[in-house]
Amino acid sequence: MSDKETMTEKLGGRKATAFYACLACILILALMDKAETHILGLIDTLFLVYAGANVMIKPKQLEAKAQAQADNSPQTSDSMEKP
Repeated sequence: MSDKETMTEKLGGRKATAFYACLACILILALMDKAETHILGLIDTLFLVYAGANVMIKPKQLEAKAQAQADNSPQTSDSMEKP
C-alpha cells in the first residue's frame, strides 16, 4: 500500500466525504442565517441521490459476479441418466 492517501481516503470514502460536504454546507448556511427549508431539502436530496446510486448498483454487480462464476464453473447435469 502506498504512503499517499487522498483526502477522500482520509475522510473514510466517497459517501463519507459527500456527507461531510453536505454537513459543511448546512453549517455554513446556518451560520449565515440562510438555512431555509427548501435549500436544506435540496442538499439532503442530492446527498441521498449520490449515496443511493451506490446502493442500487450493488445488486447488479453481485448478479454479474455470480454469472461470471457460473460461466467458469464446470457444467453438471441434473438428470439421473448415466453418461
